[in-house]
Amino acid sequence: MLRTFSRSRLLLALLLLIMVTAGLFLLGERGVWATAAGGAPGDGSGTLGGSPQASAEYDVVVYSTQTSGLAAVRELVLAAPKLRVALVSSGNLLETPLAQGLSVEDARNIDDVKGGFYAEWRGGVINAYRSKGIRPFNSSGRFVYEPDVSARVLWQFARGAYSGGTTFYSARLVDAGDRGETRYVDIQVEGGGIVRLNTRYFIDASVEGDLARMLGADYRVGRSEEVYNDVDGRRPDRPSSANDFVTAPQRFSALLTLKVYPNGGAPRVSLLSHPSYDPSSYQSLPPLSASNVSSFGASWSMKIATLPNAKRELNERWTDWPDVGLAFDWIFSPEKRGDIRRRVLEWSINRVRYLQEHGYAKIGIAAIPQKLYVREGPRVVGLDTYTVDDLRTGAGRDPVALGCYVEYDRHDAFYPNHVEQTRVAQLPMEALMAQGHPWLLVSTAVSTDYAAYSSAVRMEHMRAHMGGAAGALIATAERLGIGLPEVPYSAVRSELLSRGYRLEPGD
Repeated sequence: MLRTFSRSRLLLALLLLIMVTAGLFLLGERGVWATAAGGAPGDGSGTLGGSPQASAEYDVVVYSTQTSGLAAVRELVLAAPKLRVALVSSGNLLETPLAQGLSVEDARNIDDVKGGFYAEWRGGVINAYRSKGIRPFNSSGRFVYEPDVSARVLWQFARGAYSGGTTFYSARLVDAGDRGETRYVDIQVEGGGIVRLNTRYFIDASVEGDLARMLGADYRVGRSEEVYNDVDGRRPDRPSSANDFVTAPQRFSALLTLKVYPNGGAPRVSLLSHPSYDPSSYQSLPPLSASNVSSFGASWSMKIATLPNAKRELNERWTDWPDVGLAFDWIFSPEKRGDIRRRVLEWSINRVRYLQEHGYAKIGIAAIPQKLYVREGPRVVGLDTYTVDDLRTGAGRDPVALGCYVEYDRHDAFYPNHVEQTRVAQLPMEALMAQGHPWLLVSTAVSTDYAAYSSAVRMEHMRAHMGGAAGALIATAERLGIGLPEVPYSAVRSELLSRGYRLEPGD
């Protein structure tokens, strides 16, 4: 998208050109490409610290290419195309589970709730398959897709035809501030130093709430409703038997994509070459339980998660990493994320190898994700908090995001971990607004209690709707010339409905 450059924008363009020449950035189709130094893409590790060596001016910084981050960018591009938007990803990748192995749609009554960005992405994937004569639905009519097909559609929203003038940064989060008139995000990029992104608005789309916590936002975590704050030094204790594991987030996993080779010619996992896999590590793997092995042929992964082209999504309870302490470390010790990722990937690959060598020679690995499936992080305290009572009663206070799934689905060891009743979730507008931070919106780690978060709120279709709402909020504030807390709900509602979002059952 062409723009008229001001003097400051021209100077910025010249600065970026100099930095490219110096080898500090790698330019892609659009925007700025750089993988953070010191760690694998998407692991959140790397050397942090130091002073910014360059700066750039933006109106909005969207942190994370999670589903809600991509949706926020899409709404900003459509509703406020003159705004300068930076999209920051923790690696040269799409962080959304839609591109990282989550390949079976987790939604109920999807035609009654889908809209906006999610409907665009979903339609794009369906059309991609239809062009090849493939129907991307399983035997029960559930939408299924391969990660690479989904990713090709999603990249269009990050740096392709649908991204407008958005600048894409692959980088590490280093520092951020929002006090007074100075608002900024410092990031570390590949092969170079630290760049300061001066901004007017923030959208934290990460599951981990990294940006919001760095800015000093209050949050809750695990099954606790106690409020914590990293900047103030009120950090949660690591989950243990001493605190009944109450601070534990849900278990995470590496969602491998399998392929069924009908003639038994699957490539041997023992010969797999991958930077996160050492074949000798298999010797220390405890055997899978006989019941898990014997039942795998009739498992959810094999019978329900049936993707196009003989693929399967591997997603079983026994493929979740069992130690909730590591899920806690992923959130609160970002410098460990690279090692955690490699450890969980290797463990998961070895589980497939065990299956292959114990009766499932037809099963091979088709794709290995670049990022773990982190189901839950902190819940940033907002101006409103959506509760399980709201979910059960169908309360809709200024709803900006709609979703439908079971009442409760939580991957942990604490009973109950599943309540089958279908519920429609309606997130209030002020649950996106971080308390005490009027320029910050949170679109994934939203303000709910732990039970409500374990409903449709944590599913990708609703995360997309929450991100779209965040983008619409900023676009509306800009159009009206007022601050985010002053934006009337009626104006945001009109904006979202005009884009095809559904906000209440029956819309």
